[in-house]
Amino acid sequence: MLAGGIVEPGAGASGAVVAFVAVSGFPGGSRLFRIEGPASAPAVRELEAATTIDLGRFDRDAQEELEPALAEIAARGGVGAIARPAPAWVAAQVRAFLERTEGLVID
Repeated sequence: MLAGGIVEPGAGASGAVVAFVAVSGFPGGSRLFRIEGPASAPAVRELEAATTIDLGRFDRDAQEELEPALAEIAARGGVGAIARPAPAWVAAQVRAFLERTEGLVID
């Protein structure tokens, strides 16, 4: 996992996640993925091959995109925070995506 954040569910809110993952070992080089959406069922999409890896920007993007989840928790009277998602959980999301969409099984 290169960068990312998660807002855990709380105060009746579903929680949200944004993370960026690089996976190496593919023929032709590494591939870059973005995980985003509700923490209970995030979507995974592959970024274009020519995407520049800017860790600072990835981190800022994640922080900005998770702000609405924090606001939702605050509006319900709770206190939320952005934490770093577990790299193993994020990697599992990408592995499941690759197996489902391409039939690839990655260890």
